[in-house]
Amino acid sequence: MLGEVGRSVGSLLGVEITADCVRMLQLSRRRGRCQVTGWALEPFQAMQVDGHAFGEPLRAALRRAHERCATRQRKVALALPASQVICKVCQVTADACGQDMEAQLLALADQLFPFPLDDLAMDFQVLGPSARSPGVVDVLVAACRQSQLEPFEQLFAQVGLELVALEVDSIVLWRVLAPGASLVLQMEEAHVVAHRWPTDGVPERQQVALFSPGQWIEALQGLGLDGEVLLTGGAANAERVSAIVERLGVHCRLACPPALSGLKDAGASLVLAYGLAQGGGA
Repeated sequence: MLGEVGRSVGSLLGVEITADCVRMLQLSRRRGRCQVTGWALEPFQAMQVDGHAFGEPLRAALRRAHERCATRQRKVALALPASQVICKVCQVTADACGQDMEAQLLALADQLFPFPLDDLAMDFQVLGPSARSPGVVDVLVAACRQSQLEPFEQLFAQVGLELVALEVDSIVLWRVLAPGASLVLQMEEAHVVAHRWPTDGVPERQQVALFSPGQWIEALQGLGLDGEVLLTGGAANAERVSAIVERLGVHCRLACPPALSGLKDAGASLVLAYGLAQGGGA
C-alpha cells in the first residue's frame, strides 16, 4: 500500500492525524487549477489504545471531519512520519522501468531493510541519472512493515472510510512546497518537526517536544536554523513568523500553496492534507 497514491486530483481525501486533531481536505481541478471543495479541522481528546491513539475520540473526529467536508468520497490518502519509514537511495539500470525496476529493488530488499519480504510495504521514485556511474539511475526507495499499516486500515474501516494510499510526510511536503535549500518547520502546540532534504535525496526529520508552549523559541534555537524557514502546521501563524525573524534572525514565511490562501489561518495547518489530496501524479 505504501506509495499507492491517487493519480487524479480530487479522487482521494487527504487526511492528516496529529496528536489531537484530524485535518481533512478534498480538491477538484477547475480550469487547470486545484480548488478546495471541502476541508475540516476536528480536534479530539487523545487517548492511547494498545499503543495507538485510536480510541473513540479519534473515530468520532474522523466522522465529524467527513461530514464537514460534505463529500461522497470515502477513499483516503494518509501520511506516515518519515521517522517510521526507511528511506534509501539505490542505483538500478537506466533502461529498467515499471516491473523490471521493482524486481531489481526487491532483489536488494534483504540487504536494504531489516524485516522479511512477506511483511514489506515498498514504493520508489526515480530521482534521475546517477552521478556515481554511467548507465544507472538513482532511485529513492521508501519501505516499512506492512503490519505497521494494518491498524490504520482498521481505523478508517471502523468509520466507513477506506485507506487506499500512504505517503511519507517529508516527501509530500517536498512535492508541495518545493523548498529547495529551505528548512520546513511543522509547528504544533506540543511539538515542532523540522524537515530537511540533503543533496543525497533522503529526507531528514527531527521532532522536538515543547514541554511549555511559551518556550517554543528556545526549542527552535536547538535546531540550528539558518537560511530560509518555511513555517507550516497547526500552530503556524503570522505572529510566530515575526517572532522567528526578530528573535532568531532568520528569514521566515508562512508556507501556504495558492489553493489554500482563501482559508486564512487554517491554510498553513492543511498543507500536508493538501499534498495528500493532490496525489503523487498531480
